[in-house]
Amino acid sequence: MRVFALILGLGVFVLDYLSKVLVERTFWLWNYVVLDGLLTIQYATNRGIAFGLLHDLQSGWKGPLLGAMALLALGLVGFYIWTTPVEERLTFVALGLLMGGILGNFVDRMGDQSVVDFIKVHWGDSFAWPTFNFADSAITVGVFLILVLTFSAPQEAGESIPRDRADRDEGKKVGAE
Repeated sequence: MRVFALILGLGVFVLDYLSKVLVERTFWLWNYVVLDGLLTIQYATNRGIAFGLLHDLQSGWKGPLLGAMALLALGLVGFYIWTTPVEERLTFVALGLLMGGILGNFVDRMGDQSVVDFIKVHWGDSFAWPTFNFADSAITVGVFLILVLTFSAPQEAGESIPRDRADRDEGKKVGAE
């Protein structure tokens, strides 16, 4: 499963990289094509982080800090790929998606301190999600899977039971005797 996570991460990275190259060579900056009134392919650059936060911030520390954060995140994902039990298959899918997405945006940012975004989901003129790319999508799905796995995991033997549940269970034992 570890190899699978690495191959998935590499696949996400390659898909993200090739899609960004295609968009950069095909569309002029800010040129777009609307598909069914729901999807816009729009070449944009983001010098910030998620949702364009810090985009306009002019600082010498922004590039190195964002690069360091990406390397730290890649290190953490690598650690979890190495230490996660092989039975946790969906966790490896999530980690592979995270690795590929983080790597895709990291490599893109190292070029000219920005990330190419080109997918914009909208509902006519009334709603528009910020422009994103395949790396962003992979990161989002990876985080979502980890959250679902975390909050749906059964309790391990020996973990404490919430006090109100323990009281109810104790009451059932007393009444049943």
